[in-house]
Amino acid sequence: MGLFSKLRTPIAEDDRVKLAEFCSHVEGAVPIATVKPREYVTVVGEITSVRIVPKADGSPWLEATIKDGTGAVVAMWTGRRRMPGVRTGRKVKLAGRGAPSGTAGRLKVLNPEYELL
Repeated sequence: MGLFSKLRTPIAEDDRVKLAEFCSHVEGAVPIATVKPREYVTVVGEITSVRIVPKADGSPWLEATIKDGTGAVVAMWTGRRRMPGVRTGRKVKLAGRGAPSGTAGRLKVLNPEYELL
């Protein structure tokens, strides 16, 4: 299997099922699809994208999208350009309070606690 075939962005259905199964075995974690806004929860998933969001005041945000096979959540760390170990393909456990954002209502968690798995 070549490097480019491993770097596929969308999770294939087969991978989605395996990821959901992995996430369901982590104690205390709930599926992302069941998270209610403004509720403090712990979720587990795979980081599928990481980007730096520049801000006009000079203080960037690091934004990572985490998927668990049931849904997605965006973790945002203010004032950070990088976080140790946070990169695509890593599995992570996040804890925090999410709020819907934008017209699509994406669930975003600001400055969550995280643990690499």
